[in-house]
Amino acid sequence: MKRLLLPLLILAAAGATYYGLGKLKKKPKPQLPVPRIEQVETLAIHPRSHTIQLESQGTVVAAQAGILSMEVAGKILSTSPAFKVGGKFTTGDLLLTLDPTPYQTAQAQAKAQVAQAQLRLQEEEAKAEQALKEWEAAKSLTSEKPSDLVLRKPQLKQAEAGLDAAQASLQLAEHNLERTNLHAPYSGVVKEKLVEVGQVIGNATPVARIYGSDNLEIHLPLSALEVSFLNQEEDSKVTLPTEAGTGAWTWNATVDRNSGTIDPRTRLHRIIASIDASPSHPNRPELLPGQFMTATITGKTLDNIFRIPRRALLSDHSVYLVTPQDTLLRRDIHILHREQNHLIVDQGLQAGETLCLTRLQIMNDHMKVKRADNTPPTAQATSKLSQPAGQ
Repeated sequence: MKRLLLPLLILAAAGATYYGLGKLKKKPKPQLPVPRIEQVETLAIHPRSHTIQLESQGTVVAAQAGILSMEVAGKILSTSPAFKVGGKFTTGDLLLTLDPTPYQTAQAQAKAQVAQAQLRLQEEEAKAEQALKEWEAAKSLTSEKPSDLVLRKPQLKQAEAGLDAAQASLQLAEHNLERTNLHAPYSGVVKEKLVEVGQVIGNATPVARIYGSDNLEIHLPLSALEVSFLNQEEDSKVTLPTEAGTGAWTWNATVDRNSGTIDPRTRLHRIIASIDASPSHPNRPELLPGQFMTATITGKTLDNIFRIPRRALLSDHSVYLVTPQDTLLRRDIHILHREQNHLIVDQGLQAGETLCLTRLQIMNDHMKVKRADNTPPTAQATSKLSQPAGQ
């Protein structure tokens, strides 16, 4: 029995000793977690002058285009090699010829009528001269003045009018003969051929659709605000970059006019720019109507504005600034113009402030941050960043 109690007493004494030592051990005080300071990219901002660049896109069109028609009727005898779809011609080139025989006949008849009218006029002039001589010889027998009819003045005027009419008919016959040859009114390209050799056509029959190749334009849609950025004192310059043929090429253009209308669907103005399509490089491809192009229009130069990266913008037209104490401060801004990667801001920012470019999951006023570039905060009054700009 004594042997059984001894081990139990030893175990009890050991447990009591362990429990007492545990009581004597001090518990550590709980520690608060150290807040994590997020690192952000920053940008010191300063006002400056900036030239507005407007982005648009449009389709190249020919400034001159229309339908060629014959002014006289007849049978088509021949056409020039340029009289085909895609055929190129220059001003004055002969494109089409009608059978001139009927018009040559009309010209000969008109010449005969002119000769007859000239003869009649000469006869009337001789008769009028003879009538005047006869009256002079007999004027001693009467005191009355001779009438115009006696002196054959009406007959003379009628003969003169007949000659004028015959000469006008001859001029018309010669003009119609010339009209049997269709000449190009300007340099251009045949877009569509409407007749063939041997076809008999009537007066004013359309024979081809053409467009001018010397004067090309591009129509560019712009908003009312963007139109206000165009330079009104001088023509705004336009660059038209595109990839064509063997590489990237650029055409220059100049804003010529506003179409004077607003698209009822988009509410956009249509600005028309004249393109300089003259060959500036032997390998540059030809610019053709119907080609779609992007455009950059050089607008006004604005002073005392801020140009900031678009990635700094929040969804509600505001940004976060980093104060000299490395804390965040939200600020509302007014965006004057949006570029592809930047914003033009005219209100809400002050010179020397620091813009936060990093978008964190959680961002609040007075939140502590760390500058990624480790640049010291700009020396300025803290009060400037404690209130909205302009107050």
